[in-house]
Amino acid sequence: MIEGERVYLAELREEDLPKILSWNLDEELNQYIDSDLPTSPEECRKWYQALQSDRYAQSFGIYLYETNELIGEIELINITWRNGHAELRIRIGEKQYWNQGLGTEAVRIFLGYVYHQLKLERVYLRVYETNKRAIRCYRKAGFKFEGKLTKSRHVPRDQGSIILMRILRKEYLRKEKQWRRELGAQVS
Repeated sequence: MIEGERVYLAELREEDLPKILSWNLDEELNQYIDSDLPTSPEECRKWYQALQSDRYAQSFGIYLYETNELIGEIELINITWRNGHAELRIRIGEKQYWNQGLGTEAVRIFLGYVYHQLKLERVYLRVYETNKRAIRCYRKAGFKFEGKLTKSRHVPRDQGSIILMRILRKEYLRKEKQWRRELGAQVS
């Protein structure tokens, strides 16, 4: 378990699959996702089983401390252990928890795990330029703009370009010190 203030991250459980499946079938949630998601209970079970043995991915549920409710998921994919690089994805599936900073908190504590436990060097992500909420979240978590993909056949016209962002280990460690100072000032 990876602990934050309002949320914690834990391995997804089989009993979480119906909720994940409902998120996968929600068009509003998935307008910014560019991969195929399981859309039946059987596909979801197969996805979950494959996830358990995939050494190039790590996936966690985002749970609220207050209720232990699963509200989202966060994962690393395309992990290259030799180079220490991985791609981040996050989704807050329960819409009533949007715009409350829970995604930012989840990303920050997950990056702590990535850099302190897994010892990776670089985490990157792709986000549609129209997904302003996600871009704000990533910037608050310390990600920096790295580039832009345009005119890709994978980018729907109404989503604009794909923004590439990244955070290096040393950048995260600097940010982490800053967040701790800010937290200490709030507690005092």
